[in-house]
Amino acid sequence: MKQDQLLPRPLRHAAIDCAAIFVVLLAATLSFGPVFGGTAYLAAGIGGTLLGIAVGVVTSLKPLRGWLMTAAGFVLALVLFGPALAVPRTTIAGFIPTLEGWRELLLGVVFSWKGLLTAEPPAEGFPSLLVVPFLTTLLCATLATVLALRLRRGAPFAMLPAVVALIVGISFGTKIAFWPTVLGAVVAGAILAWCAWRRATWRTDLNDEVEVTNDTRLRARARKQRSRGAVAMIAGAMIVAALISIPVQPQSRAVLRDTVEPPIELAEYPSPLAGYRNWPKNFDDSTLLTVSGMPADGRLRLATFDYYDGTVFAVAGSQETSGSGSFARIGDEVLVQQSGAPATVRVEVQDYSGIWVPDVGYMQSLRFEGDRAGDLQGSLHYNGQTGTAIALDGLGAGDAYELQAIVPAQPAQEELEGVPITRVSVPAPALVPDLLQAWVSEHGANGQNSFENLEAMLRLMNNGSFSHGLEDDTIPSLAGHGASRIQGMFEQEVLVGDDEQYATAFALALSRINVPSRVVMGMYPDDGFTGGGEPVELTGGDMHAWVEVPFEGYGWVRFDPAPPEDNDQIQPEPEPQPEPKPQVLQPPQPPEEPAEMSPDTVADEGQEEDDEEPADTSWMLWLWIGGGTLLLLFLLLLPFLVVGALKAARRRKRQRAERGSDRLSGGWHEVVDEAVDLGLPVPAGVTRREVARVVEDRYPRSRATEIGDYVDEGVFGPGEPDAADVDAFWLDVEQSVKGMRSEATGRRRLLGRLSMRSFARRRQERRRR
Repeated sequence: MKQDQLLPRPLRHAAIDCAAIFVVLLAATLSFGPVFGGTAYLAAGIGGTLLGIAVGVVTSLKPLRGWLMTAAGFVLALVLFGPALAVPRTTIAGFIPTLEGWRELLLGVVFSWKGLLTAEPPAEGFPSLLVVPFLTTLLCATLATVLALRLRRGAPFAMLPAVVALIVGISFGTKIAFWPTVLGAVVAGAILAWCAWRRATWRTDLNDEVEVTNDTRLRARARKQRSRGAVAMIAGAMIVAALISIPVQPQSRAVLRDTVEPPIELAEYPSPLAGYRNWPKNFDDSTLLTVSGMPADGRLRLATFDYYDGTVFAVAGSQETSGSGSFARIGDEVLVQQSGAPATVRVEVQDYSGIWVPDVGYMQSLRFEGDRAGDLQGSLHYNGQTGTAIALDGLGAGDAYELQAIVPAQPAQEELEGVPITRVSVPAPALVPDLLQAWVSEHGANGQNSFENLEAMLRLMNNGSFSHGLEDDTIPSLAGHGASRIQGMFEQEVLVGDDEQYATAFALALSRINVPSRVVMGMYPDDGFTGGGEPVELTGGDMHAWVEVPFEGYGWVRFDPAPPEDNDQIQPEPEPQPEPKPQVLQPPQPPEEPAEMSPDTVADEGQEEDDEEPADTSWMLWLWIGGGTLLLLFLLLLPFLVVGALKAARRRKRQRAERGSDRLSGGWHEVVDEAVDLGLPVPAGVTRREVARVVEDRYPRSRATEIGDYVDEGVFGPGEPDAADVDAFWLDVEQSVKGMRSEATGRRRLLGRLSMRSFARRRQERRRR
């Protein structure tokens, strides 16, 4: 390299380095495609790549070379070009930054990562989520370019940041990858080709510098051989990378969004079904919503419930296996895989309020209108499994929105005969009333299959009596759908309730015959509505609840268990009451004469006089109390007895060893084991003197150093120690153990009695030997 050269590498070589980095980062950008959709992510990713390469090149020039200048260039590129590429909606004319744009950009640097994982694809319409591909490519391109230009022999490490960008794109994406076979082959080929070329240029430059040989003919032949080998290796790597990605199915891919919990927990919000009676009671004639484009057979869905806790039906929380509580943020569009008829519906909110957004079918897009459109759009979350949406900021009077959706066709009940019920996983109810179980056993278990049992129970419920329990209703009916309310519903000869009770009872009844179901609360006009573009006003009286059951080929099919509202006079036939008769004082009954007993009749041996005192059995009660107390004390003392017996047997074995040296070693082990059981971390694999120092530092009354020296002298000295001296030594051991226990706390002494650490330590020592 020449001293006056601005870049660390020749310009032509630097251009090839930048081109290789661009190819790999282009593949990383394309990996974001499935989660974003559209083309805005391409502008953010490619723009970040080009900016990063530019920052790496400029800060590698001789006057600006240095990591501090690289960091400054990265921040400058982020601030100047970030709003236009990552948050273009906040700029003027698409490229002039604003304060709002800088605010969203800087917040997105921190919060956009989690937002992308919790957003429902496609995420292009979300504010600030484009920061993820822009920031990833900008940072990785800057690092890769700087490393490629400044490193010589370690140049292959420059591709690590580019590979990290690719991993980020895959991890933050969806299970559906963007042309994985092509991307794998291109990335593997580009990285291997560039690494081989860099090594070849490094060897060539090294040869030129040290002048290994001037035989150009031999050097040209070697270069051709290396080129052919490199081409073969690159081709092989591309083929292997392509083949590896083929057998990996989308459902087998693991991405980060699969492990991230939903951002909201609906258990914190009350179930709207609990307040069902409020709508017909207080808003029966009030216009809640004005809907245009309502399909003839369509229904506005508020919420879908699949978990009954004995008090209310609600969406399953994170503790359940169901996905009904997993609401994710959505952007301008929602990916829908349902079949059905498209519909465009516009909703104007009047007296309705709440976080639940009424929608039709399965949404493809939803756009709010009005002054609160931005806030509502930012708080919009959607559950694609149940087709329900929520806006955490809450709907209110004056809000409006337009949604596009796919409305599945609803088959007639006759068309479902012989169609299998799909066995989907729904949470089991926490409680089913006893009378409802008995009712299901009587009326819902006589058919030949589950569908016939379903029809039988549905028909019986449709013949019940309907009542909201309001003042103008002829039949009283309590609100709520808790277990006691449903129990009371089946105590009567005729079922009485409204949509809330009938939908709950029907769903619980279906759970008893192993038919999966869910309860849906929503609104729809009366039977005379024929659909069309004319607006229709929905009142509190149009609020309903129904049950859905999954069928193969049809999806979730709705059933209306509640009887018609005009079924309000169905009462059981009154039983005839007997006419009352005047009361006449009856004469007293004559006393019965005692029965005469034959001489052969013998009284029962167990028969006793009434005035005889009962036998005293209190001693049996005290016997049970005393025996139970002794048993409890025995169970409490059992661990101490077992561990104590094991330690006593070990101590007896050590004390009665045949050889005197073994008895001395056993005494030493007794001291160390006591320290270990008292919680002292005694080092292993060191000399006895080092162990003694650790023990005596913690328990000075153990005299571990003195005992250790005596053991060393007796074990390693000439001959066997005298038996009387060994017996005296064991007395010192007992005093040492007592001294350690006296210096330990009461809690430590109690735990030491139960500790088995010393046994584990001896086992480890034997393994080491």
